Amino acid sequence: MRKLGYIFLVLGLLFILGIANILRHGFRHAERAECNISTLPASVLPGAGPLRIAVIGDAHLMNVPMSWALHYLRKEKPDIIFFVGDLVTGDTRFSRSRTYIHFFETLKTVAPVYAILGNHDYEKLASLERVYAEAGVPLLRNRAIEWTSPAGKNIRIIGLGDWNEGDEKPALCMQLKGKEKLPVILLSHDANSRWLLRRYDWNLMLSGHTHGGQLGNPFTGQYIYPRDSMVAGLYDFEKEHHIFITRGLGALFKLRFFCPPEVNILDIPE
Repeated sequence: MRKLGYIFLVLGLLFILGIANILRHGFRHAERAECNISTLPASVLPGAGPLRIAVIGDAHLMNVPMSWALHYLRKEKPDIIFFVGDLVTGDTRFSRSRTYIHFFETLKTVAPVYAILGNHDYEKLASLERVYAEAGVPLLRNRAIEWTSPAGKNIRIIGLGDWNEGDEKPALCMQLKGKEKLPVILLSHDANSRWLLRRYDWNLMLSGHTHGGQLGNPFTGQYIYPRDSMVAGLYDFEKEHHIFITRGLGALFKLRFFCPPEVNILDIPE
């Protein structure tokens, strides 16, 4: 019996060490962001190129990946930066607003910055509105603007409220099919909103929300996310629309496995 007890003790210790190692691996993967540069077909945003777009989002108050984002964006020098929602985590206290105001102020020294809300952001809405206002970053909530790129191309930028929160109101800021005269970049935190937007004119949707599932298959490189077929990267939608989903900077529970946080640079040729 004593020998059997020792065996169970050793097995228990090995199990605990194994779990600890898995968690250590997950925490490590969640901290170091990578920069992924993609050249998209000019057809995803006709008449808008040449254009270099940076997409970041889903920071969830994780400061180390946000620091990596600043590093990469300074290096890659995009023409415009989009933050696609979820700066905060809904059930986590939002403190030290100065840190996030400074983050966005610094981003603005690289390129113009535009932001939208994610589903978690509604829990801290007043605080977030103050952060963006203090930093001088336009928060596009069911709002459209016209922006001129460094190459002199006029582009419509539309930011929607979050689909999960029932705050998406395309009729306030989008044109029906055949009415829009400019190429359209559409910011929508959750790409599931695509099903409600079939009647409207838009070319390239930029989204986050999935975190790439926070779990990747190390053998195939595919990301595991059972809630939607669109997980991370570029997708076609009904031929005329395109959707790009970033894995984001942060992670719920601060764990990622074979699915590191990312900054996306999207190059669109002329």
